[in-house]
Amino acid sequence: MLRIEMRDVTLGFGSGPARVKALDKINLVLDAGVFTVISGPSGSGKTSLISVLGALIQPDAGSLVVGDQEITRLSDRQKTEFRRQKIGYVFQTFRLMPALNAEENILLSLELRRMANSVLLAKSALDVVGLAAKAHLRPDQMSHGEKQRVAVARAIAHKPSIVLADEPTASLDANNGTQIVRLLSEIAQDRRVVAMVTHDPRVLSHAERIVRLEDGRVRGE
Repeated sequence: MLRIEMRDVTLGFGSGPARVKALDKINLVLDAGVFTVISGPSGSGKTSLISVLGALIQPDAGSLVVGDQEITRLSDRQKTEFRRQKIGYVFQTFRLMPALNAEENILLSLELRRMANSVLLAKSALDVVGLAAKAHLRPDQMSHGEKQRVAVARAIAHKPSIVLADEPTASLDANNGTQIVRLLSEIAQDRRVVAMVTHDPRVLSHAERIVRLEDGRVRGE
């Protein structure tokens, strides 16, 4: 099964005396089939870590290896293609198009990827998250929890091997937050790498593995 490795990853922002080290020689292995929660206070480096995992940010030093491919050695164009094919993202703020219904939001993502059978893929993804009956609703007709489930469906519709979630429960109440976490855990069982960053202690009991970050370093599991 797929494995992701971060090897001595270091990342900083700013310059001179104002430079801040967001990640400090991070070594981390993520395996498919395991729902991993990366936890830590604000400023601990969680968003930086998931941005490197998703090949959105190039670290200053160290490497990101996915399977047998060293992603940090790819060109920008190759990284874009890697993200498009291999990664699904779930964001805190849903990022749904307000004029499109649930199915159309997912179709737009699939069409940008030039996926065949996009309608079938969109319907299947909505079925996975339990919203097949609400495919016709626009975001303003859905609850926050439903909108986040549509966002999860959009993230998995193209069948990525990696799903990354950045604070996906931050704007949800406890019940809806628990639903999203359980859904991500179920997705991991489909032999995918699933990693979620959060500072929400309510979700930790649902994780199979917890990685604790502090000051840009892994402080324990």
